[in-house]
Amino acid sequence: MNWSLFNVANNFNYLRYSMGIAMMFNGFPLIFFIRDTLGIGPASSVFTAIFFSLALVLMVPPTLFKRLYKPNIILINLGAGFLLLTLWYFMFMNHQGKAVADIGNFVFTFGFLALLMHVPNDVKDTLIQVLFLFSFFTNITLVYSLITDPNWTPGMRAAVNFANEGAQPGGNPHITARNGVITLLSAMVLLGNTKHLLTRLFLFFSMLFGMGVVVLSLAKSSYLGLGIAFGAYFLFHFKFSDITSAIGSAFKFRNMVFIILILLAINYFLSRYGNILNLLLGYWDIFQDRIMNVIFTSTGVRLSEEADVDYSAMGRVSGFGEFLETLYSWDIFLGRGYKNDYLDVPLLESWVNHGIFGFIFFASFNFFMFLYVIREVRRHTNPLTTFLAYFFLSMVVLLFTGGRPYDIAFWFPYSVMIRFLGIKYLDTVPRLRKIIRPQPQPISTITT
Repeated sequence: MNWSLFNVANNFNYLRYSMGIAMMFNGFPLIFFIRDTLGIGPASSVFTAIFFSLALVLMVPPTLFKRLYKPNIILINLGAGFLLLTLWYFMFMNHQGKAVADIGNFVFTFGFLALLMHVPNDVKDTLIQVLFLFSFFTNITLVYSLITDPNWTPGMRAAVNFANEGAQPGGNPHITARNGVITLLSAMVLLGNTKHLLTRLFLFFSMLFGMGVVVLSLAKSSYLGLGIAFGAYFLFHFKFSDITSAIGSAFKFRNMVFIILILLAINYFLSRYGNILNLLLGYWDIFQDRIMNVIFTSTGVRLSEEADVDYSAMGRVSGFGEFLETLYSWDIFLGRGYKNDYLDVPLLESWVNHGIFGFIFFASFNFFMFLYVIREVRRHTNPLTTFLAYFFLSMVVLLFTGGRPYDIAFWFPYSVMIRFLGIKYLDTVPRLRKIIRPQPQPISTITT
């Protein structure tokens, strides 16, 4: 981690670009904190629009419309194709009405994607660090929100309560979990490129902090997503020889000091707050019960005596029934229309509502994204793209378990991945360059 990049005098433009991208990429937790906890601004989508507008303003470069940077061509063609298709459905095959919020989502998505094409390539070094500190600060705001919330007690899902009337009670724990995942993954990536002892301790603490937030959120999709991300890391990078080398390096003086300080900090924390461990074990029991409920709801197999119906999983099961009905009707070609059915399974909804072409665009986009992600996980070309790859793997579960295919919760991160993931000229891995040999020149006659 390079702290000198936070020198505003020398790195002002890259810092404001990065701050704007971070606000779009992961802005919802901070929006909820400012709007609902601090009570600043209207408790409606108006505040969200102001927040995202400010983010886009921060991203405007002085060379606007004069210089464009090359994104991932395959991803931008498929992604823009799907977004334009859904925009056409919104305009001409819409039985739900043209809500202002939907118009805003399209405007911010296309605006964010367009401005990313104008952001210089070198922002990648600053951006990964800003994303990390932005998510770390947001975790602190979550802790403040929970402490000051009289309705929250340990054992409940961690989320910021919404202040607007008729809002979802208990807030949105999935937004909380996503922020914890970003903190954990970005700190993990930066830790591998940091040698300073105090900075390494801070990053390690941030990883534990992010993991704690994910646990407190009780979001099953984030648990499974992190399992997929860590599984991919061990699949492509773990070797048995690493165990012996890790044991040997642990006895080096610097590493021994690092390990001892961590053990002392954990021992002090558990001795001071001994009930925290029991609380985490209680959250684990709740997670196990919910997984058993999902299995029972989806398959009818009761793996534990306490297993009961999970109503969110039941909604997805009924959504699969809607998908089967679509396959045996004329709607298989053109779909039922923009937001006609809510399946809570984005891949299936892209077909049910937008027909076979919507499914082809959305599924192909995620398929090619997965290919670029696996290549990045194997190579680790630079910290930003490595983080984006692992973050996509943590999002894969949501393609089958939650959301809609045009949600900005998907497309804001997707836009950053389109801009930076799979771009060869951004890679720090050296490439073999073709050697241009000098061509022989004809010998001219020397005259005297």
